[in-house]
Amino acid sequence: MIFRITILIGLLPIFLFAQNNPTKIAIPDSITFYKTKGQFKKVIPFAEKWRDKQKKENGDQSAAYALALKELGGALYQSGNMELAEPLLIQAYEIFKKTKGEDSLETADAAFLLGNFYLINSDPEKAQSYYDKALKVKRSKLGENNVQVAAILNNIGNLNMNIGNFPMADSLLTKALEIRVSNLGENDIDVGGSYNNMGKVNWMMGNLPKAEKFYLKSLEIKKKINGENHPSVGSGYNNLALVYLDMGDLQKGESYLLKGLEIKKKTLGEDNIELAMSYNNLGALCQNMNRFTDAEKFSLKAIAINEKSYGPVHPDIAGSYNNLGNMNFLMGNYHKAIEYTTKSLNIWKEIFGPDYVEVAGSYMNLGNIYGEMGQPSKAITYYLQSLQIRKKKLSNYNPEMPPTYNYLGVTYQDEGKLDKAEPYFLHSSKSYLSQISLFFPAFSDKEKELYLAEISPYIEQFKSFSKDRYATNPSIAGQLYNHQLATKALLLNSSAKWKHRIKSSGDKKLFLMFTEWEEIQNELARMHQSTDSTERIGIDSVTAHSERMEKELSLRSENFARLADKKVSTWMEVQKALKPGEAAIEMIRTRAYGVAKMGTDTTDPAKPTYKVKSLTDTIHYVALIIKPESKYPEMVVLNNGNDLEGKYLNLYENSILKKLTDDQSYNKFWGKIGEKLKGTKRIYFSPDGVFHTINLNTLQNPKTKKYLLEETEIRIVTVTKDLIRTKNQEEEVDQNKLACLIGFPSFYKNDENVAVTGVERSTPALSYGLQFQRGLVLAQLPGTKVEVEKIGNLLRSKGWEVKSYTENQALEENLKESYKPRLLHVATHGYFKSDSSDGQNPLFRSGLMLAGAGTTLNGFKSETSEDGILTAYEAMNLNLDNTDLVVLSACETGLGEIKNGEGVYGLQRAFKVA
Repeated sequence: MIFRITILIGLLPIFLFAQNNPTKIAIPDSITFYKTKGQFKKVIPFAEKWRDKQKKENGDQSAAYALALKELGGALYQSGNMELAEPLLIQAYEIFKKTKGEDSLETADAAFLLGNFYLINSDPEKAQSYYDKALKVKRSKLGENNVQVAAILNNIGNLNMNIGNFPMADSLLTKALEIRVSNLGENDIDVGGSYNNMGKVNWMMGNLPKAEKFYLKSLEIKKKINGENHPSVGSGYNNLALVYLDMGDLQKGESYLLKGLEIKKKTLGEDNIELAMSYNNLGALCQNMNRFTDAEKFSLKAIAINEKSYGPVHPDIAGSYNNLGNMNFLMGNYHKAIEYTTKSLNIWKEIFGPDYVEVAGSYMNLGNIYGEMGQPSKAITYYLQSLQIRKKKLSNYNPEMPPTYNYLGVTYQDEGKLDKAEPYFLHSSKSYLSQISLFFPAFSDKEKELYLAEISPYIEQFKSFSKDRYATNPSIAGQLYNHQLATKALLLNSSAKWKHRIKSSGDKKLFLMFTEWEEIQNELARMHQSTDSTERIGIDSVTAHSERMEKELSLRSENFARLADKKVSTWMEVQKALKPGEAAIEMIRTRAYGVAKMGTDTTDPAKPTYKVKSLTDTIHYVALIIKPESKYPEMVVLNNGNDLEGKYLNLYENSILKKLTDDQSYNKFWGKIGEKLKGTKRIYFSPDGVFHTINLNTLQNPKTKKYLLEETEIRIVTVTKDLIRTKNQEEEVDQNKLACLIGFPSFYKNDENVAVTGVERSTPALSYGLQFQRGLVLAQLPGTKVEVEKIGNLLRSKGWEVKSYTENQALEENLKESYKPRLLHVATHGYFKSDSSDGQNPLFRSGLMLAGAGTTLNGFKSETSEDGILTAYEAMNLNLDNTDLVVLSACETGLGEIKNGEGVYGLQRAFKVA
């Protein structure tokens, strides 16, 4: 079960804008001094004296009195005293409107400050209303390119960011930054604030490198102008910390949070709302690091400060209670978790009403707690309440919808009511497949990977449920097969590859259309995630526009057609592609559902023990078999998955290495499946898990003494929907008779670019995660020269066009420049580094050695040419569209890191992507 942790990023920087003072009334130096320092508590007594003085000298309806009220109200709200601040700010605005007129700059300033007040108090409608009033006057009086106009655009950008309208926020914040830089130059505090907000919007959109760049720029300016010990610098450290936390650098994130906290303590005091934000985020971080005592301490401090500033009812307080509920849930303190989560729920209800999306989130969390406590009926009640709200407020494509259905399915499964669970699991599966179809094509490769990591637990739960449901409803196997076709090897269709082809096509109109399509997809994603039902009304028209563009782009570009392919394949289409005597098999690795652990609630005096159900560590393998005559896919379950991945895999590998007779592996890996395939001549097999690491052809049938290779033909496919191919694709491949052959590279080069041998390295090389011992060299491979020459002669005799590259021509450049050969053959050294303790992408830990690779490993690399080491990551971007066969005649090219549902991350995967 998954709780969402609430992270606070702060609504506005301390310094919002350089205020205009057209009344020419001098603000006392004491107020200006402490404002500039960001020490608003110290401003309050001086502002109170000044207000009293203006009332006595000018009356309580004068512009001078209104200005003093505005200064006092601003200092109070920046110090967290919202209750006292609001009436003063409203009074100041009304006096300015009465004395100076609605279109005066003074009234506009007061409206702007009220907009800021309501923004920080989570009332976006009031905030937008006052911002609109201020913006209209400032544009009219000062022109479009004025810094005060930029200040309002900046904060409207913040408002849009807070309600999730990121494209609009990005546009407004960019405009504000441009105006400020053109008027003020780079080294100005307001420019620093703009860079901060640009960092924030990019962080919220998931563009972490860009966010880091903007935040660092902002922090540099703030330090230069205000010095190290200033609240805005403390906020800057907090914001950078969140970027590093998302990058996975928890230690750096924590150090920045603590640094920011210390600065805020020094400059703002112990009970400022800015400190509450830092305490909340430290609490959330400590939860992620399983430091629950620290997490509780920080979260309670955040609540105490916020309650003092806002009273007991505020969104930030609800967020902190949510985090405390999550923490106690993780610790198994279920009664305490219920107490905190209920507090969070009640605050959301009081602020936003019973149908608010955060209320649905709290119901979901309560359902999770009762589910873990072995009370499925109570859990279902809360899940249904959550679903009811989310159906009203959210689109079916919203990311929150599928988990809601999923949890209901899992909980009915807990009760053994598989018939009731099934419609919820199917609804969850359908929602995920719809999301993949709608959003996936426009995602970057990194976004795709993160999205799949997030939804993979739900995908696996559906697989596990389908396995258990098959006995009472065999038709579920068809749903599972379709689900597998839609979700398996999704990352093989590389967005980076197709986007690069589109952008480098030279077709300017195509590129402009593609850019517009990406923007429309982002807008659609935002609309689907919106909680505003009026905003979602426009989804149908935007979707229709997107579909029209996709048709036009697909006609114009084959690359786009592949990138944006939304066709959903079914098991029946795979079946139609089979000939008599053929079968297709999807292998699925999944975990058994059951009692995963026993939990004891230490916060309950009775200390009850609960059976906690979830996916367990017991591995099962499911084979889904389709034949031309199948009514549904037939399911074969191998319950011994842990043994297959352990002792039986070791037995299999050991038998091959030591050339021993192996009379067990056939029955363990294939026996039950083979029984269903008698008389089948050809099998299209899509492996998963351990089946990526064995070669089925080498399994010897102990009864017949024949290898599987001798009994049937097995063709390995990435996913069986590969069988569904159009005639056009086949004809295009058949007409192509170009072969590219690479072998016998010269690994070492001297200054004249001539191959040399026997070079002894002076220091161990660490490039690409490879470490060679002193004196070890890449040995020349003379056999590969013979190999390339003989294959070339054979192909030429059959009418093929052959391009051969050997010795100094066996360059990485020549491989990268090869264009859609039907056959690619590479004969050289290959490598795979299995140790991933450094967290490095496995596609950087495998590759091929080409001409000059040895020189690179010795520490000599040309700045003007390739380095001779083709990593799997680079291989993904080779232009091998419609290449029919790639032969990697090198060691370790079949190795890699297995990712369930995606295959082996290494060279073989990279060439499949290409």
